[in-house]
Amino acid sequence: MNPRPPSSVPYVLTAPGHLAGGGHWEQLTELLLRGHGWHNMSTIDYHTALASPDRSLHVVHDRRGGWNWNLRATRPDGRRWEAVLGAHLPVEYVTTMVDAMRRPSTPGHGRVLDPLLEAGWLPDGGGPASTAVSPDGLVRVTGQPSRPGAPAAWRAACTVNGFRWWTAAFTSHTPPAVVTAFTRSLARENPLPRMAIGTPLYGCGPYTRLARTTYGWDDEQALLEARITDARTRRTTKSPTAVPPPKPATPTASTRNR
Repeated sequence: MNPRPPSSVPYVLTAPGHLAGGGHWEQLTELLLRGHGWHNMSTIDYHTALASPDRSLHVVHDRRGGWNWNLRATRPDGRRWEAVLGAHLPVEYVTTMVDAMRRPSTPGHGRVLDPLLEAGWLPDGGGPASTAVSPDGLVRVTGQPSRPGAPAAWRAACTVNGFRWWTAAFTSHTPPAVVTAFTRSLARENPLPRMAIGTPLYGCGPYTRLARTTYGWDDEQALLEARITDARTRRTTKSPTAVPPPKPATPTASTRNR
């Protein structure tokens, strides 16, 4: 766990979520280890490498890859898949994808872009790829099949003033539920709580909305412990239902960072 910061360090609610930064990665790793009973498979080469109780699912927070997240598993049909997610992608988004990993895959290929298009993202129909672009123009999500009728390999990137803050890449056999969990996270409008220090990300101020909040470190840790307790309870009662994503406190005042 991260050491407790000084109580004087304030938090802010940051929107859009894709510019909030990675957050505290222990919100996912501690939940998997202590709540869901995952195994710690870390080696000297990795910061954290975790495996599900049956060792069929793997989540790695990779020091060598710039602290990227790596999700991988083998589908029931024997096809392997992998997702590589940038360090600045919010941990809340990664958590929803891991929740989808833990549930049985939904049949069919699904409509991955629907959550984005319903949230006002703009389609880009040029060429054979399926693409949606965020309203602020900073995020682009594209699915490109290797051949007609084949599953798409999905890619996404958040780029600000020519600097790429994060990327997400899903191999073609990634379960649609996992990719759709990612697009649903991107489509959500609720802000994410972050320490005010280091927020907004460098160069992202003109695109970032900040709001004051009473939410703080103690609240974040209390939420994590509640999710761990809930996961343990569901595991002992053999309930497969995923824990809902955290709900940040309601902002008390809003400011636009310039």
